[in-house]
Amino acid sequence: MAGKFEFVAAEQGGVRIRLVNGAGNVLAESGIYRDSAAAASGVTEIREHAATAHIADNSTAPPE
Repeated sequence: MAGKFEFVAAEQGGVRIRLVNGAGNVLAESGIYRDSAAAASGVTEIREHAATAHIADNSTAPPE
């Protein structure tokens, strides 16, 4: 089954985007958008950039 984008209410108000895989696991969650229309624009932007995005590994501290 394909993944999907879900719009969910943010506790602070507004809407967050969740990227969910076919098994129902949350893969990513966005910052807060003011409303569903803004979140829909965010989904468009995510789709455009994700296809060509590079991986930046910032998980380790730089050497001293």
